[in-house]
Amino acid sequence: MNKNGESKEILIYYSQILGVGTMYCETIESKDLILGKAKLEDLNNIYSNFWSQKDTAQYMLWKPCKNLNEAKKRLERTIEFQKNNLAYFVYDKKTMQAIGIAGFQEIEPGVFEDCGIGLGHSYIGKGLGKQLLAAIIKYLKNELKAKKIICSCFAENVASARMQKACGFKYIHSEKHIRKWDNKEFTADYYEIILN
Repeated sequence: MNKNGESKEILIYYSQILGVGTMYCETIESKDLILGKAKLEDLNNIYSNFWSQKDTAQYMLWKPCKNLNEAKKRLERTIEFQKNNLAYFVYDKKTMQAIGIAGFQEIEPGVFEDCGIGLGHSYIGKGLGKQLLAAIIKYLKNELKAKKIICSCFAENVASARMQKACGFKYIHSEKHIRKWDNKEFTADYYEIILN
């Protein structure tokens, strides 16, 4: 949420309507992961590895998909959205299965904020989240000349907070929010890293 109470999804939606956007690289790689643009053939993997998982969705703003039809509609919207945005599916390099998402937006010149980073529940606790965030930091710093990156997570998402701190992020503040699809009240903790 920004200071005016607008969700990141709304800000991204407005940027799409207004045609604001930059061409970003098609892929970002780490040792075990590839961040790439979503494709229709990812449907079964992203549904089973990520979008259908309630354990994963508990710390995200999106509602879990109940079936493949819901996932297909979300995938079609995602493909369109990713075309002109700094947003990706996360793929396991060994299997090339879609296992998560990662997205950022430039909220002011040189300042990037996450608009969703997550891996399926089966992929947590293996060092992949840290690897994912480190690859994004490297890309934002080296290619897009980021000066600062902001990430947030649900306050009770201890694993996410630990990962952000391990990548050099420092806690800056907390904000209360309400998740729209289930009216869950939650506290988001915000972290930042200043880059040279």
